[in-house]
Amino acid sequence: MPNRDSYLEDILKNLNRFDFNRYKQNVEKEILENLKEWWTNTDKGIKKEEELFAILFEYDYFFQKNVEASAYGIGEWKDYQAKTDKFNMGFDYDFATEFYACPGIKLNFFDSLEALDYSNLPEKYTNNNLNFDEIKIGEIIEVDEFNDIEDLLGYQEIVELHKYKGMLAIHDVLLELDSRKEFESLNYKDKFMFLIDEHDSGEVYPLLIKNKHY
Repeated sequence: MPNRDSYLEDILKNLNRFDFNRYKQNVEKEILENLKEWWTNTDKGIKKEEELFAILFEYDYFFQKNVEASAYGIGEWKDYQAKTDKFNMGFDYDFATEFYACPGIKLNFFDSLEALDYSNLPEKYTNNNLNFDEIKIGEIIEVDEFNDIEDLLGYQEIVELHKYKGMLAIHDVLLELDSRKEFESLNYKDKFMFLIDEHDSGEVYPLLIKNKHY
């Protein structure tokens, strides 16, 4: 995108400086630790006889630093189908026993989006320069007086870029761990999926589809 806004350009530079190699090392460590201590630990109430259709990593507000995604084990799932693109998960599924809001993974790749939190925006993007109490009905507001950060060319794209670069990094980790058969302690069904989503977004993204080893 030519002529990007300088504020978005700075956010992009911060993303490009993010150390994804180190991030993937940390995610691998987190997954291996949580796999043992939480996701398969019967002392935590996990019932290993329950078959898993998926593990969902779910996060909340991400315009801040140190975002984390909790892990949810998805048990019975009506009309389950493995997907390769984002999709609506619906509500015809159940969480596995005690596999609910367990420790998951950190999503530090969102850190630079902290600059898009409303409280951190420069005044030119907050409309704080307008006194709405003094604006008369029917009065025309000049466009350059009414800026909205979300209307900037490239705003949505830079948010999506953070998401996809992060998802690809997590995918790489999951793929490597699966190649080492690290997930065999899970009671997973054929075409089991690792998923990620933003809470209440209505869409989940598949990170990895895992085949059953017979």
